[in-house]
Amino acid sequence: MINFRGLLGVIAPVAMVSVFTACGSSSSDDAATVSAEDVKSNYVDIAFAVYSESLSTAQQLQTSVTNFINTPNEDNLELARAAYKAARVPYQQSEVMRWDTDITLGGTTGDEGIESVDAWEGQVNAWPLAEGLIDYVDGSADDNIIAGTDIINTAYLTSQNGINDNEANVATGVHAIEFLLWGQDLNGTDAGAGSRPASDYDTGAGCTNDNCDRRAQYLQVATNLLVTDLTDMVAEWSPTAAVVEGTLAYNFLHHDDAIAYIAGSMKVMADDELASARMGSALELSDPEEEHDCFSDLSHVAIYNNFQGIKNAFYGSYTTAAGVTVSGASFGALLKQTDSNTYNIVDTALTSIETKMAAIQQVGESGTPVRRFDQIIGLTEGDEHWDNLNAASLELIELGTELDLARQALSLTELNTDGGGDGD
Repeated sequence: MINFRGLLGVIAPVAMVSVFTACGSSSSDDAATVSAEDVKSNYVDIAFAVYSESLSTAQQLQTSVTNFINTPNEDNLELARAAYKAARVPYQQSEVMRWDTDITLGGTTGDEGIESVDAWEGQVNAWPLAEGLIDYVDGSADDNIIAGTDIINTAYLTSQNGINDNEANVATGVHAIEFLLWGQDLNGTDAGAGSRPASDYDTGAGCTNDNCDRRAQYLQVATNLLVTDLTDMVAEWSPTAAVVEGTLAYNFLHHDDAIAYIAGSMKVMADDELASARMGSALELSDPEEEHDCFSDLSHVAIYNNFQGIKNAFYGSYTTAAGVTVSGASFGALLKQTDSNTYNIVDTALTSIETKMAAIQQVGESGTPVRRFDQIIGLTEGDEHWDNLNAASLELIELGTELDLARQALSLTELNTDGGGDGD
């Protein structure tokens, strides 16, 4: 799924983000006039920033995982879980960039580059995940990779992705790491995430559920691969890459349909992904198996930050966890100077949805009581949390319609946005 590029090297993530803090005001929509070239340039800056922070937080996760494997106690497991949660925030904001297959951003310099974000993403964020491929699950302890005898390394794990022509056979990426840190969540729509004990990684006499040495090796290899993959993606959007033909940044900057890609990506992230696959299906079926972050019960964090990715693309601004903002000419500004009425409709819709998504995030983090996504979908119409989640989903569908009208207002091509990176 991914080919490694040795061309550009690794650039320090913090430096990459800070380079672009002077790209424009914090509200680019106040600019008098913007061009498509301005929008594309700022979009590349944002891509570089969001993937840079995704890499730096993945490196922090890598350190926490190593510490946990070396000293497998409950405190270190909780630190690794916290690092995983932090690493998901910037990455989830990058997911709006996935639907680039139709404009063929990469691959023009041969097979050494990343073909597209969508093709690359399958190794990093694939879903759904049949956890029984990886480790023990309720009712089955033996028929899995960790209980097997094959050498656990990067080549072997990547070879298991999609094995037996089953897309749910996912052996790498963030959800494999999530499962290894939390284990199965057997609580249904009741409170509680997976509860894997730290002793599952005790390679001494305290080992639980067998194969602790192989489990530790698997977790380390999967985390190392995540860092490698993100390193490659950062290199594709760096200032150096922007002037190297065949990179994602260069081809985006020089593609006639780049703005149409932004429009289509926002739309599909809003309606097909968030409203349907990530929220609506779970609401309709009241089934926690439909939530993407089902092992950790962090779906409230996921959907909130997926929505932030839409806003980032529309307003042309991204703010890191440290408060560094990358901003400049935006799709929204381009739309506003062409059709202010459609801009106002989309702007109002984004504000309304933000209120609802923020409420989902808040109740999942610090509600009294806390209500996680899988608990909310187990409620019924008339409950304030269920109604709020449902209203957000319905408004996201309408947002998709309005974003398509924005595309038409700008006379942009309607692109194919049927990506396959995360399995939806």
